[in-house]
Amino acid sequence: LLHLAGEAPAIRKEMQDVTAKLGEAAQLTCQIVGRPLPDIKWYRFGKELVQSRKYKMSSDGRNHTLTVMTDEQEDEGLYTCMATNDVGEIETSGKLLLQAPPQFHPGFPLKEKYYAGAGGTLRLHVVYIGRPVPAITWFHGNKPLRGSETVTIENTEHYTHLAIKNVQHKTHAGKYKVQLSNTFGTVDTVLNVEIQGNLFLF
Repeated sequence: LLHLAGEAPAIRKEMQDVTAKLGEAAQLTCQIVGRPLPDIKWYRFGKELVQSRKYKMSSDGRNHTLTVMTDEQEDEGLYTCMATNDVGEIETSGKLLLQAPPQFHPGFPLKEKYYAGAGGTLRLHVVYIGRPVPAITWFHGNKPLRGSETVTIENTEHYTHLAIKNVQHKTHAGKYKVQLSNTFGTVDTVLNVEIQGNLFLF
């Protein structure tokens, strides 16, 4: 009969969203009580997190903390704390948001030179890191490029992609610059483009 006097886990303080700088430790906390003391587990994408260099869990029976050593942009997202005892279970979730000055992704090095055939399509693909998502500007020479019938610029939170149709040596060869800018900084790089021969000459 004793366990009937127990109390199901109850949230005293919901988990809040947390913003941290990429590369630093981020702490997600919540308050959950219960009798007997609930068993605390942390989840991400439905998968239980285990103590490691990256994740540290601590709990004093009321305050529950997950410390995340952030080292990649993918650490962003939703984290869930679940508390369980004999009487019931409850969960609370919070988002981890990261801040990082823009940089070109070291895992996707840029080439010395980019080539396209005359009359074909030039494609320049640049993968970056940066939070909040940076403003992205492409230049050819000093001229900013805008989307048009021949120019397509696709920006996502991980990459920017420039495609120019029907390229000609005279108009499209040369230096292209891509600039990334958010509240934490600005970075740019130059891509050298060569347009090769006439497609119709064999």
